[in-house]
Amino acid sequence: MKKYIILLAVFLLVVMVSGCTSDQNIPTTNFSVSGMSFQYPDTWNVTSQVNANATLIMVQNEEFKSSEGAKGSVVLILKVSNASASNMTDTSKEFAKQARSGKNFTNTTINIASANASDMSYIGNDTQGNTSYARLINFTKNNTLYLLMFATGGGSDIEASKPFFEVIVKSFKLT
Repeated sequence: MKKYIILLAVFLLVVMVSGCTSDQNIPTTNFSVSGMSFQYPDTWNVTSQVNANATLIMVQNEEFKSSEGAKGSVVLILKVSNASASNMTDTSKEFAKQARSGKNFTNTTINIASANASDMSYIGNDTQGNTSYARLINFTKNNTLYLLMFATGGGSDIEASKPFFEVIVKSFKLT
């Protein structure tokens, strides 16, 4: 009987520890602009530019900001109105071409903001030869194109960045 109690205790400990690695423990801040809203890690910085046809949002960690883009993690979110007249779909095609030449290429479909979206990612090398990670999620809704681009480079820890990216993906909504 003692063995079963010990096994049960070990099992519960494993379950509790694995639960502690989720992105639920990442403190977040809410952001909303141009009919989009999401949460992002509260230690990161967000800026946006809005004009009549497009919105660009940049979410960056402190390492990316302090290195002026040479190292760290960044998320770019682009919203383009009148998607049928836009050439932004070429961005997705070019990303897919580059991704196929990288390692660990994935290409799947996810549901984000109540829409089916293309979700591609790969591991490659940045311009300095450091291992880098890139992910592109894109979808069109109501003739508006949405691109969410995630990147980590410059020698930053790729696996450590992914939970921060997931915070944005899981909370992204159209309002």
